Amino acid sequence: MYTIKRTVKEMDASMEEHKDPQIEQEISEKEQDTSEKEQDTSGEEYSFLQETIKDEAGGAVQKLKKDLLRTLCLGLAFGIIACFGFYAVKPLMERIFESSPKEVTIPEEEEEGEEDASQQEQQVAQTLDEESFRQMQQEMTATALEASRAVVEITGVTGSQDWMNESYDNKNSVTGLIIADNGQELLIFGKTSVLADAQEIHVTFYDGTSYAASLKKRDGNLGFGIYAVNRVEIQQSTWSQIKTAVLGSSNAVSKGNPVIVIGKQFGYEGGIGFGTVAATRNFIETADGEYRLICTDIAAAADGTGIMVNLDGEVTAVIDQTVSEEDSMNLVTGYGITDIKDIIEKLSNDETIPYIGIQGIDVTEEIANQGIPEGVYVKEVDAESPAMAAGIQAGDIITSIGGEEVKSLTAYHNALMDRDSGDEVRIRGQRRGSGGYVDITFSVTVGSKE
Repeated sequence: MYTIKRTVKEMDASMEEHKDPQIEQEISEKEQDTSEKEQDTSGEEYSFLQETIKDEAGGAVQKLKKDLLRTLCLGLAFGIIACFGFYAVKPLMERIFESSPKEVTIPEEEEEGEEDASQQEQQVAQTLDEESFRQMQQEMTATALEASRAVVEITGVTGSQDWMNESYDNKNSVTGLIIADNGQELLIFGKTSVLADAQEIHVTFYDGTSYAASLKKRDGNLGFGIYAVNRVEIQQSTWSQIKTAVLGSSNAVSKGNPVIVIGKQFGYEGGIGFGTVAATRNFIETADGEYRLICTDIAAAADGTGIMVNLDGEVTAVIDQTVSEEDSMNLVTGYGITDIKDIIEKLSNDETIPYIGIQGIDVTEEIANQGIPEGVYVKEVDAESPAMAAGIQAGDIITSIGGEEVKSLTAYHNALMDRDSGDEVRIRGQRRGSGGYVDITFSVTVGSKE
């Protein structure tokens, strides 16, 4: 081992002694050239690396811009699709998640004294002088047009009838009155005579648009009902043209007051007429009540329907020419709105009208002087009615219902309207026997007449 190392060292020393200086110089120069080339190459390599890094940074920015633009486009597209999708499914969602209908409440009226009625008559007399007649006509026309926004035409369609082109004298239609919006339906009050043989019901609003409707509830006693139009189907353009009717007081109406009639009172829909109240003291008696009639001096068709409004645009009566007496059949007549408000309210809330089936009159002081007890005198009992089933007879005197004392037909009607169909109610009264009047009691199951 030692010998080998020594030999190597000796060989190295020998090579050092025999080196040629010229060759060494050439080698040195070549090494220097190589070193310079490596430095140049190194510079070029660094320059290439710097340029490459710069290009990559620019590409990243471009990529980021493209990603942002793509995201914005996708977001915009999603928003548009979402809007159209929401619009398309909105009616379905409203039907699925709709809340219970709001209860319809009609405010009670404040009673007016004779002094208030006298003041109204004086005010009307002042506005009807000759000098203000033209202005009066203009104001009444404006009032009529505004009130007409709450008036509709209800049409019953049978078979393949072209109801849109039917002539007015053959058209099976009546006037309706917009009563309330319960959040699900637009409720309309009108006669139910159009339902005979009708396969479809359509309601035409003030703007001329028509929508399918259905009967919500009816009162077979007076022949009126509540029709319903699905509110989500009504276009916004129609909503902007219609309104809910303002119900006034028929008790505040006096003979001689100016009156506006609107509807189909002349035999065609959309009519407007002006006139004067001719009478307010006539009543029509029906089962379980009596109703004030407002009569005018305005000519009417025999089967006319519509409404009456006062100078404030408030509804004071619902026109129904079938209640007119034969000698006044050709003059506009209607139910005073005050006496049917409770019926409108119950029907609007999908409730039946309680029915017992008694037709009676008040026992006035004059009648009482003949020895008849105070209360409601039963003139007639409807056939197959709850009253007949309970044993009530014509000639009986009703003195209380459900514990409430009744001294008039109005009090009897109001007490009955507090009951519901199916309720058991105790009716007390008196019946004439051989020895005079004796107390009688009946247990009656309240029914309905639809």
